[in-house]
Amino acid sequence: MSGNRDLTEKSYWQTLASRGTGRFLVLAALNERPRHGYELARAVTEACDGCCEPTDAMIYPTIRELTEGGYITCHTESQGQRQRKVCELTDRGRAAFRAAAEVWRSVLPALQDGIDAGLKLDTLEANEEVLV
Repeated sequence: MSGNRDLTEKSYWQTLASRGTGRFLVLAALNERPRHGYELARAVTEACDGCCEPTDAMIYPTIRELTEGGYITCHTESQGQRQRKVCELTDRGRAAFRAAAEVWRSVLPALQDGIDAGLKLDTLEANEEVLV
């Protein structure tokens, strides 16, 4: 096995997908409107139909990284006794989102072809079982 990882487990691929798309989906959510951390996590979860559920350990380091890079700005809002950090895209963040969208657009056809081929395996295997 490759580094003790079982590539037949969906959880492996879910982790990989989450890591590979997390920043993009955060930028996409912030492109819609400013959001705080919990809202970002919820938006990412909804965008991928629950497949990837980002934890605080993913969201908050991403917010910090995007802030340090000048891609987002954050300000504190008070809601009663609670304070939360609300983030929004900067011009640099919108440029990064645009660049990421262009790359993902170019990758999607190959991903779709691979997905279609992988799903056809189920049909082929089912047909082989009927023939046996």
